[in-house]
Amino acid sequence: MVNQARQSLVGLPADDLRLCAGIPDREAESPGGTFWTYDRGAPASALSGGLPWVDVGVSISGSGECRTTFHLVEGRVRRIGYSAAREAGVMTDAACAPVVRGCMRMLREGAIATR
Repeated sequence: MVNQARQSLVGLPADDLRLCAGIPDREAESPGGTFWTYDRGAPASALSGGLPWVDVGVSISGSGECRTTFHLVEGRVRRIGYSAAREAGVMTDAACAPVVRGCMRMLREGAIATR
């Protein structure tokens, strides 16, 4: 989903991005445009249990975090970058998906448009 969003969300107006992704955690201006950054973490998942014949517990957990940055030029998404990502267990892109999931859904439903 996150790789598809890199292409599908290019051209999205800033107001539509705020609508589908929420208010960014940070904003920065540069001569090349505006950067909106969202820091999100995937929900932690855990599997734990014990072995009946041994007094030892076993725990396997996974969590992830992702920093998603949207580069806006003239009020529209120009590029999307993902960084500081750590995979959440076996779920590919699980840490980054929450930022773009709502936008991708709204785009499919026609509630927002990139052009």
